[in-house]
Amino acid sequence: MNWTKYLTWKMNRSIPLKLMLILAFTGFSCNGTRTEIKGLIHGGAETSLSLERLDVNRTTVVDSVKTDKDGSFFLKLKLEEPELFILRNDQGKLINLLVSPGEKIQVESTYDAFGKDYSLKGSEESEGIRMLVDHLRSTRKDLDSLQAVAATIGDPDSPQMELIRNAFAQSIIRQKRFTIRYLVEHMHSLSSVYALYQKYDEGNLILNQENDLQYFKSVADSLEAVYPNSSLTKSLRADIRQRETAFAEAAHRDSLMSMAGEATGLLDLSIPDRDGHEVSLSSLKGMVTLVVFWASGSSASIQALLQLQSTYHKYHSKGFEVYAVSLDNNKINWMSAVDFNEFDWINVSELTFPESRAALLYNVSEIPTTFLINREGDIVAKNLLGRSLETWLDNLI
Repeated sequence: MNWTKYLTWKMNRSIPLKLMLILAFTGFSCNGTRTEIKGLIHGGAETSLSLERLDVNRTTVVDSVKTDKDGSFFLKLKLEEPELFILRNDQGKLINLLVSPGEKIQVESTYDAFGKDYSLKGSEESEGIRMLVDHLRSTRKDLDSLQAVAATIGDPDSPQMELIRNAFAQSIIRQKRFTIRYLVEHMHSLSSVYALYQKYDEGNLILNQENDLQYFKSVADSLEAVYPNSSLTKSLRADIRQRETAFAEAAHRDSLMSMAGEATGLLDLSIPDRDGHEVSLSSLKGMVTLVVFWASGSSASIQALLQLQSTYHKYHSKGFEVYAVSLDNNKINWMSAVDFNEFDWINVSELTFPESRAALLYNVSEIPTTFLINREGDIVAKNLLGRSLETWLDNLI
């Protein structure tokens, strides 16, 4: 027998087995590193626990377990990067965790005080999360106490109420300063994402102002350098874009609503005519005015305005005016339609379609659309033409 060939064959056969044993003992896995969460819930025998992955705007259940008769439990998972989790009991109470690959975390609490009073070992980052939770819980308690005292004060203008308001504001300020300081000191930790999204209640973030977006962006920039492939980092960046859009849209709406006249409640418009001169809707106060949204390329609009001509000529001398807003972006097309059809009322256009501030302000979703405004500047009817319009005019003029 050729012993050299035999030994070579035996060694080759044994390599896969040895490799499997090495991989098994080293815990190697292409799906992440084995991570453990175990604990003891005193008074919580045979109760349910769920482990939920926490994203910036949703949670996903990744595992669940029922505690043993002594309240102990054991969860295992595989992680490739640190992730935020919620450990939730069957009463909906939460313990927040920031779990890193390979950690062996130990949690101890009681069933009644689950989420409020617990000990934690094996996860330094989770201790940071607990510090955030505890501080906000203390702030909420202070705010609730102040609101309870305020409810007992009958006079909202009393000195006592002013003291309550000042104390309330100071509590809010202290909480925000604490959150910002935490972000600055933990900018490269995923716990900073948790801090960004803490809320006083369901609808009120601690960092809820437009200028607070700077902290969201700073955290995202820092985490992208450390965890570029993290789903949490990517979700944070996407949420920042959504928040920027929402703030921009809110500012746009505020700008549009500032066009509304405070004295009359009129949704005022000031749009250039064919010569570039601004014509404001409020300048027509004292007349009964029909605001018409139309477009030169809309045959339905053209037909509606042709129908309107006879009504205009009949009532114009009595105090009736038409303010025709063209939703066009081409001045030649707009002017051609006006001149060819001899629309001799007030014709204006922003020439910015489809980005029309006027259409947005009046919530125009189709054309033609009309709004009838009385002499006092109030909108009294919508989408009137022909005989129905003339009936209204007979009563308003």
